[in-house]
Amino acid sequence: MLAPICLRTVLLTVAPALLAAGCGDDGDADGDGTTSVASGFAEQDGGPATSNADGPTTAADDDTGTPFVGDMRGLATFVYSAETSNGLPARVGLAGGYRLEDPGFAGIDDLYSPISYQLAFPPLPAVDTVLFEGPVPVFDWGDEDQWLQAGNGMKLRQGEGGPEVLACLAQYFPTMEVPSGYPMYVTNATQAAECSAVADAFVPAAAYDVILYGGELFVDNVLPERVTTPPALEVTAPDFATYDAPLSSGSDLAFAWNASDDATTRIQIRLIDADGNLLSAHAADDGSFTIPASELGALSPGPLDILIARERDDDVQFTNGGLTVTSRWERWGFFQLD
Repeated sequence: MLAPICLRTVLLTVAPALLAAGCGDDGDADGDGTTSVASGFAEQDGGPATSNADGPTTAADDDTGTPFVGDMRGLATFVYSAETSNGLPARVGLAGGYRLEDPGFAGIDDLYSPISYQLAFPPLPAVDTVLFEGPVPVFDWGDEDQWLQAGNGMKLRQGEGGPEVLACLAQYFPTMEVPSGYPMYVTNATQAAECSAVADAFVPAAAYDVILYGGELFVDNVLPERVTTPPALEVTAPDFATYDAPLSSGSDLAFAWNASDDATTRIQIRLIDADGNLLSAHAADDGSFTIPASELGALSPGPLDILIARERDDDVQFTNGGLTVTSRWERWGFFQLD
């Protein structure tokens, strides 16, 4: 399993592609949490080809909010991460995977953070709640047979010819117990060029097609306009633009941002101290939230990494089950807590 985190080192050295260099594991064959890539895209000019003779299928109906039909469950996290105060440029990534309906992804709502930052964030608390979580949890990969390998890619595309992000199949995080790793779909510059993503590929408040390559498990699906990204997040407090800006544990910590007119969005706030302790907050997307000084007192003084993100979920029915896509516009800030 992943170590809890590499703290600020991971956040400050994450590559422009989705995957950061890992903290290290004896089973890590390539140094970045992946083994040999199974995508096959290097030999293809047009992205992944269908392995089904009948070709892709286009679903006729939009998601209705009803329970998924089929025994597969998919989870994907589509992220725009803004430029940071130490000059790390804006970057975009997509991470996804499939499991059977049982166990599905109960207790897991983010596959991007465990892969790119080695941070296994627990689900958010109730809205308008602040919760001290203690040490950042270790991501539980579960048993090897809980994960399903479909085709060689998972894609989000803003209409034909529009910006797109392709997550390619990779056997991720090999261990002594699971030497082959787990089948994941990731944007990663160490794979073929088609599998890397540029920052412009994430367009705020835009509709995206979902394209799922099913391999031996299901016919390829082309599902128009099933995902909508959240509006861009503009943070005005605290001072995310200044590296190591001081914060006082004796004062309330006020957040301010541009409120969203999308009623489906939410604000996620995570604070990680020098000892790897996590403070989580779930705010309504109304433009402001305050963490009381009494809650900050649970954190250790010193370097403090703060994530604030606007996100929304879309449930997508495909031929063999359901896929939940979380789109997130996030910003990291690096502070000093006295």
